[in-house]
Amino acid sequence: MPDKIISCELKSHSKTTILLYLNNSWQFSFRIHNASTKVETSLKFDIKLINMPNSIITINAKWVDK
Repeated sequence: MPDKIISCELKSHSKTTILLYLNNSWQFSFRIHNASTKVETSLKFDIKLINMPNSIITINAKWVDK
């Protein structure tokens, strides 16, 4: 698991997305938006996992011969 923030910066050519880089190969994207073409008081916050260590996920596929 990450325990340090390496950097936090605005995504290139974006005013609403922040990229967060953490140690141990973790990276997130944070975006704030209103999901509408008109101006509203309600905002949404999207968090997207960009990268994580390969050791977090393991896939075990057990095949059965028939």
